[in-house]
Amino acid sequence: MRKKTTAIILGSLILATIFGVFGQGMAYFLNENFAKIPPIYYLTVLTIISVFLYLISFVMTYLQYKKQGIEEVKLVSYFSVIGCIGILTSCWSILVLAMWWG
Repeated sequence: MRKKTTAIILGSLILATIFGVFGQGMAYFLNENFAKIPPIYYLTVLTIISVFLYLISFVMTYLQYKKQGIEEVKLVSYFSVIGCIGILTSCWSILVLAMWWG
C-alpha cells in the first residue's frame, strides 16, 4: 500500500477508536466547553462518526487491494484487525449510546 493511504487508514482507525471508547467523556467536555447542547446528542454524533470511520477504513483497504494488488494474505490480516477493533469498539459505543437513550 502507498504510505499516504496507509496513514489515512491508520489515522481513521485511531480516531474511530478514540471516539468510540472515550465518546462519553468527550460528550461531557463538548457540552461544558462549547454549545450547551445535551451531551446525549454529542454522544450520538460521535458514535455515528466512529462507525463511519471504521467503514471508511474498511472500504479504503479494499479499494487499495483492487487498485494496487495487495497480497491476499495482507488483505486478510488488514481486514481481521479492522474487523476485530471495529466490531468491539462499535458494539461498546452503541451499547453506551443505548444506555444513555434509555
